Amino acid sequence: MGAKPGEASSAQVRNQQQANRRVTSVDVAAESGVSQATVARVFSSPEKVSPATREKVRSAAERLGYVPNAIARSLKSQRTNIVGAVVPAYGEYWQNVLAEFSRQLAQRSYQLLLFSFAKPEDVDGALGSVAQYRLDGVILASATIGQAQLGRMQSSPLPSVAFNQPAAEGLVPSVSVDNEVGMAELAQHLVDMTVGTALYIGGVSSVSTDQVRYRGAVQALAEHGVACPYMEAGAYTYDAGYKAAGELAQRDNLPEAVMVGSDEVAFGVLDGLENAGISAPRDLLLTGFDGLPQASWAGYDLTTLVQATDVLVAQAIDVLLDSNTAADRPASVVVPGTIRYGMTTKKTDG
Repeated sequence: MGAKPGEASSAQVRNQQQANRRVTSVDVAAESGVSQATVARVFSSPEKVSPATREKVRSAAERLGYVPNAIARSLKSQRTNIVGAVVPAYGEYWQNVLAEFSRQLAQRSYQLLLFSFAKPEDVDGALGSVAQYRLDGVILASATIGQAQLGRMQSSPLPSVAFNQPAAEGLVPSVSVDNEVGMAELAQHLVDMTVGTALYIGGVSSVSTDQVRYRGAVQALAEHGVACPYMEAGAYTYDAGYKAAGELAQRDNLPEAVMVGSDEVAFGVLDGLENAGISAPRDLLLTGFDGLPQASWAGYDLTTLVQATDVLVAQAIDVLLDSNTAADRPASVVVPGTIRYGMTTKKTDG
């Protein structure tokens, strides 16, 4: 008996069921005339398969609409090809770093999963979330992750690497720019410009990155008899720098040079001073640290310490993924930066 009006026939139902059925590697193997094991190798270890076979299998997969089952593959290999990153939910610096991590991990067939937090006190929650996922490793990409939290990560079986975090040394493997030497080189540049007074504007004084950078600046300047007191902006943000500039502008005597602990804070300082009628380099010299793309914009043209982000990220990925055991991983990797000389430290006659 045929189907009633408005009802699908049994053949139509079967066709729809087949259309809805997920295409498997068995289907791709039959379509391309190879074994199921070969199909699996094409998508997991393509370098082990000849180019001609890879092309044949991938063409068949595309025709059938086949998508590899990442969950099944991870259960078999005990790897997910997913790397987590614990990172602040704000900041131009971290956006640039994460974009580079995403790019380089994709080249190695890994995905990046973010665990972000808005406030330093929310770090524990982000770290707790990491434990709920099957990851091949985690990047600790925030200077606000404290030593107690790093210590817990040290005892975790999950491989981890700290990025630009001096406090991580001796606890978990770390990769960072040479913060102290970089800031000392910027200080020497100011000495060469014959400055006699200086001020350092940091982000958060309790953070190890801030402490190490300030140490580099103050020691290098002290060798030439230049004092460099510390001023805390309160955060590593543009707004914090703008507010600090307003406080600085109220002082009776301006320093001849201002060293700022990060570019993003420095942008706020520059705009805040400009709003108060104080200009760099006309009224004082100013440096940043990080080498963000905006530092080269005509509106800022900031003298800063440029981090080799691509090199730092590559080193961090190598430490995280290419060492089989914790004993194999280096304690720390330090990468030098280079100074970008901008208009903010070019003395004028006026």
